[in-house]
Amino acid sequence: GNRVVNAVANKMQVGCAEEFQAFNRFYKDTGMFGFYIVCDEVAVEHAMGELMFGMNLLSFSVTDEEVERAKRELKAKLFSAPTSAAASCASLGSHVLAYGRGIPSSEMIFRIDGVDAEEVKRVAWKYLNDAEISTTALGPLHGMPQYYDLRRQTAMHRY
Repeated sequence: GNRVVNAVANKMQVGCAEEFQAFNRFYKDTGMFGFYIVCDEVAVEHAMGELMFGMNLLSFSVTDEEVERAKRELKAKLFSAPTSAAASCASLGSHVLAYGRGIPSSEMIFRIDGVDAEEVKRVAWKYLNDAEISTTALGPLHGMPQYYDLRRQTAMHRY
């Protein structure tokens, strides 16, 4: 499926991460997008490199097939969640923080279906390409790239 997942899982035939997950937190006027990764201390540089390259690719080479797969997965995650009162309240609360009101399921599906590969590239170019980043790390980090190197990886130089 996903090029980044395959790259991380198959780096040097053994993979470079035990676990990783992308996240997106958004509110009315701000948001945060990034990834969380658990890896061996000798694989930190490879794992960071693959994930930064994958984030950079969002600005240049997202295919319609990848976007359609992501939309299917998002809909499945949103609508297969437990329907307890607590889960409904949590969902409503996140909608109010992000949109200022509750979003009906039909509107959410309409919004998701309105996204295409060109829109993903446009938004990624605006917010991710050649942009400032923030990083936090914990544990033995002798392989962690310096901030300057990570920041440079947000721009893809093509000649």
